Amino acid sequence: MPSALADKKIILETTVPGRPAVADVLHEHLEEVAHLAIQWRKLLFSPEVPLRRLRSHAGRIEAHFDGLRVGGPASISMVREKLVADDPWVVHAAAWVWMEMSQPDVASLFEQLQNTPPELLGAWKETFRKLPPEFITRLIRDPSLESLPTGLREVATDALGWHGMLPSATAAKLAEVPEPGVRRAVARHAVYPSLIARLLEDENVTVRRTALWSLLRQDPRAALERGRQMASSLQPDAFALRVIGLVGNGNDATALLSLVRQKTVAPAALLALRDLGRPQCAEALLEIMEGEDADLALVAMGVFESLAGKIPKPNPEQPLPTGISSARFHWQQVRKQVDLAKRFLHGQPFPWLGISTEEPMAWVWRRAVTANTGELAWLSREVPDGFFADLLTDEALPGE
Repeated sequence: MPSALADKKIILETTVPGRPAVADVLHEHLEEVAHLAIQWRKLLFSPEVPLRRLRSHAGRIEAHFDGLRVGGPASISMVREKLVADDPWVVHAAAWVWMEMSQPDVASLFEQLQNTPPELLGAWKETFRKLPPEFITRLIRDPSLESLPTGLREVATDALGWHGMLPSATAAKLAEVPEPGVRRAVARHAVYPSLIARLLEDENVTVRRTALWSLLRQDPRAALERGRQMASSLQPDAFALRVIGLVGNGNDATALLSLVRQKTVAPAALLALRDLGRPQCAEALLEIMEGEDADLALVAMGVFESLAGKIPKPNPEQPLPTGISSARFHWQQVRKQVDLAKRFLHGQPFPWLGISTEEPMAWVWRRAVTANTGELAWLSREVPDGFFADLLTDEALPGE
């Protein structure tokens, strides 16, 4: 991976102040900002990359920003055209560059947002989350929120909430508006217990799930109890199971395993078992892996490997005992060293037991979820792709 300094050297050699900006070079810088933004999102939850590597990644993004800054007016003109691109990450990158370099006035910004289709609003949310708070206070005024069009109001509400600048009285009013996207933006950043309690009863499932996440960040024990209630209902909520997996204990494993029998929530129950990280579940997972449901077996294998590590590929020179699968044989070898009292994440104990500076982001994020204070508070706001929709997706989704 090239260093930020190396990237910067390439940029300054290809676009020199005083010479005409090369359009292809500017486009390449913008595409790299978009690509690196996607990578940044994935790295936040990586089982391999430690926090220190994020700083290096941020330097690479900044290097490409420098190339666009050198382009000056040509860069601004180019990114304005990209604000209506089909790719939400390109829109995010273009909006990020435009906001920083052009610093548009309120009228220009609102006009641009009014013409943004709903499917691209997440790109703008992602952008506002990365801007300094002073940008937000200059562009978005609390009294103006109620008069804004729906999509624009959703983005503005999310921006104020993300930066901790959404007043309680305004949040309470916006929690009553008809548009679920706006109510969800309130729920995403709700901190007041009475407001969270109200949004937990919202008619929209995504709003309820988002409120449960905010409750988890404020009070993990209360969120766990609420999640258990939702999981024991006649129609268990898939997201509630994920909450149980993140902050539950060994006693929750039995209930989650029983829910694997319900097709509507089976994948979520398995993912919750992965997050719970209890090796006692390995035998039950092996049975699912050997069952007739191929899709469920694939999910179960991922959970099993998170507990026991990767299943080795068959070795023709060392055939397995007759009648035993490679997964079962692997577990027979591993369980001799596994401490059943510990939790496991990606095949390693959780909490992290290695060198602190090498703690991967997957472990750091899990700590941040329940800490929500100090240096990890910023990370506790982030969620993996498809989190609230309970999706198994590799697609990076801006503005989650």
